[in-house]
Amino acid sequence: MSKKEDLVVVKDNQILNASYRLSLIEQRIVLGCIARVNSTDELSKEKGFTVTIKELQDLTSSVGKAGAMYTEAKQAVERLYNRSITLGNDGSKMRWVYAVQYNDDEGSIRLSFSPSIAPYLSQLKGNFTKYKLEYVANFTSSHSIRIYELLVQWSSKGEREIEIDELKEMLQLEGRYNRPNNLIARVIKPAVEDINTHSNLLVNYGTRKTGRRVTHIQFKFDVKQEQNKQTMEQFVRDNPTLTKGKTTPEVMKLMRDRT
Repeated sequence: MSKKEDLVVVKDNQILNASYRLSLIEQRIVLGCIARVNSTDELSKEKGFTVTIKELQDLTSSVGKAGAMYTEAKQAVERLYNRSITLGNDGSKMRWVYAVQYNDDEGSIRLSFSPSIAPYLSQLKGNFTKYKLEYVANFTSSHSIRIYELLVQWSSKGEREIEIDELKEMLQLEGRYNRPNNLIARVIKPAVEDINTHSNLLVNYGTRKTGRRVTHIQFKFDVKQEQNKQTMEQFVRDNPTLTKGKTTPEVMKLMRDRT
């Protein structure tokens, strides 16, 4: 696999808005393979994409033991082999993966995407979204990846409002977090902190009520300027005590107050 700075994920927007749930390591494996798909060419079911444990470690800056990560990755792929994704209003389901191969000697996993999902990853001519894999590589939750994708899809507008019930369906959280405050505390807030800390977006969020009930989450976001991102990282390194435990917006406020 190439350097993580060079890897780009490209997906049809229908996948971004689909209903599915993957664990964090399952997401990382899938995205690592999608980033190797040529999104303009045809993708056959025989075409496989290999991810090594070394590459997964480099991608996530992990310092864990390779053997333990390989075992975890193999378990994740076994689950992934049975995972499905629901697209469209008719509830059509398709599998992510068509075939899986392991190479224990080199510590690698080879995936082939299912023929049903291939059209949403290849020969894309419009209505797709792309982003650098490095922007989501160090997220701590799979929900962070999904919410990032839902926002970056609308990066030209800088805002998106999502109905809570629709978001829960996308994330397959139906029946959980029935109180909006719980959803915000357990899913939205941690995801926004992940996105602000690790990605190229700076996000704020709020809610909208229908009558007396909170029914929508409203996101507003900007694309960080690379120079500002580097300056912020330098500010954190130079002021570890001042910035400890602070979120990205709080750090940026500290930077503004210092100027």
